[in-house]
Amino acid sequence: MKLEMILTTWLLLTCNAISAQTYKIFYDFKWRQELGSENYNSELTVLQQDKDVSYYESVAKFKYDSIKTIIANDGGRSFPAPKTEWKLQTLVVKDTKEQITITEENFFDKVYLTKYLCKPVWKITEDRHKIFNYNVQKAETDFAGRHWIAWFTMDIPIGDGPYKFYGLPGLILKVSDSEEHFIFEIKGLVKERNSIEGRNAHTSKVSLSPCKREIFWNNYREDPSMIFANLNAPGATFSYVYQGLNVDSREAKALYNKREKEKINTFRIPIETCACDF
Repeated sequence: MKLEMILTTWLLLTCNAISAQTYKIFYDFKWRQELGSENYNSELTVLQQDKDVSYYESVAKFKYDSIKTIIANDGGRSFPAPKTEWKLQTLVVKDTKEQITITEENFFDKVYLTKYLCKPVWKITEDRHKIFNYNVQKAETDFAGRHWIAWFTMDIPIGDGPYKFYGLPGLILKVSDSEEHFIFEIKGLVKERNSIEGRNAHTSKVSLSPCKREIFWNNYREDPSMIFANLNAPGATFSYVYQGLNVDSREAKALYNKREKEKINTFRIPIETCACDF
């Protein structure tokens, strides 16, 4: 069934029924890879909203995180390699009650967590039109270095949306920056829940402040293999390897840098041009 048909079917539920359910909302995420380009890259993404907490990431990564959770719940410690690569690497977790946003990013053997206390501050306008036959209203915000325009519907009383966007009196159906370098647009909604809570089982975690995350990211873009430093301590009972090569080797570092820089270059225009709190 096409996602547009799913959306039309499930959004016929009453407001009370929708707000009482756990659901997944699919968004088409489009972005320009380079300044001046007329073409967009795109990826299907998903927002799973469950009471006051929501998870937003690529659909391919969400499926993989679901598989990892199933294996972890069964006592497994090793996970198969993903069958599908995803372009959007970040998982965004929002606690709308506490008004906290946490990003998760996996780099080699660790997951890096950054907590943000800032949130979009919206100005709701009187502009209105329709998306998928739903009455939507325009709202604007300056957030993380860009001006954003959102269209939300109070027909679905869920104050959430894709990526880090939330805090409006209804579901965000579309949001884009003023230059339309980045566009998120709803494609479907289903009443369904898949647990991804075991996604980080047996994975080391590193917490970074927004400021330290910016420093880390700037260094990582220049030399992703910096993450291999000091992994293989003298006298350790095992050695870290990448594609069968010791991570201290020049060959392993070159292969890792090539793979990671291909991912980084997918987003040559940053979605955020400044960290919103430190």
